[in-house]
Amino acid sequence: MATNRRMTSKDYALWIVTILAFFFFFLWVGDFGNLSYLTQSPITTYVETLWSVTYIAAGGVFAVFMGSIVFLSVKFRAPSEVQTIRRKVNVINYYYMALILDLLFAIIVTYEMFMMSTYQFITATLASADLLLFASIIYLVYKLYYQE
Repeated sequence: MATNRRMTSKDYALWIVTILAFFFFFLWVGDFGNLSYLTQSPITTYVETLWSVTYIAAGGVFAVFMGSIVFLSVKFRAPSEVQTIRRKVNVINYYYMALILDLLFAIIVTYEMFMMSTYQFITATLASADLLLFASIIYLVYKLYYQE
């Protein structure tokens, strides 16, 4: 929705759709005004009929009020005049920190791989983790050497 000050026919259609959506949501939440938990007697049937009419009327009021507030606040919101200034992040520091952590984890994984060599599955899993860490180290060294 654009923020121009005139409403087009598309805006009126969206406004009506918003109101109908709130109306059906209100009815759905309240089980469409059904009071199935009351005992059945002639008086409770009369009360249930009055309740259903009141509930549907209240749903209409709720839908018009909330649908209009939501639609009009989105349609006519104030344009953002605040300019945000982004700081330039020094990515090189993050690369160095990641490189140190990768080297530390590669040493730990390699040490564990040679100490726990009784099970082939664990050795293969640790070797795969080691290869992933070495690939990460190669990528980080490349990014540190070829800075864009």
